[in-house]
Amino acid sequence: MKLTILTDNNQAPNSKLLFEHGLCFYIEESGKKILFDTGYSDIFIKNSETLGVDLLDLDYIVLSHGHYDHTWGLALYLSFYMNALKKNIVKKKPVILTHPSTFLEKYEEGVGEVGSILTEEKLRKSFDVILTDEPYNITDNLVFLGEIPSLNGFEIKEPMDKVLVNGEY
Repeated sequence: MKLTILTDNNQAPNSKLLFEHGLCFYIEESGKKILFDTGYSDIFIKNSETLGVDLLDLDYIVLSHGHYDHTWGLALYLSFYMNALKKNIVKKKPVILTHPSTFLEKYEEGVGEVGSILTEEKLRKSFDVILTDEPYNITDNLVFLGEIPSLNGFEIKEPMDKVLVNGEY
């Protein structure tokens, strides 16, 4: 397995890579190419170009959860992808893989919208989308775990934000 960090919170000294509060990894495993999260801007796209990572040759885009610092870059990827599609330079159509609650609206008091700015419906117009709270094998050695229950006393038990479900927060 090869993991390349495209975005995270820290910048290495003398690095030409950009950074932001967010997360994005590029993973190669058993011939599959996976983008894990997208940060919240186009920094992962810019850093992929600097590092020579081809984001038009992805098998999966896996989203860990639906907060802005993991999903907002997906809107910019959609634009990047559609522009490449119009130029006929897309190599593959990636599958979006995530938990069923990823695209629910999320709101934090005093902050505002903290969830994905794209809906599942909008993404389904351009990509296949797999929503699962169960483990999903991407390769024989790489598994999307689905929902991970809180089992440890040190984990935050109270939600940090409100989620819109059936018209109610």
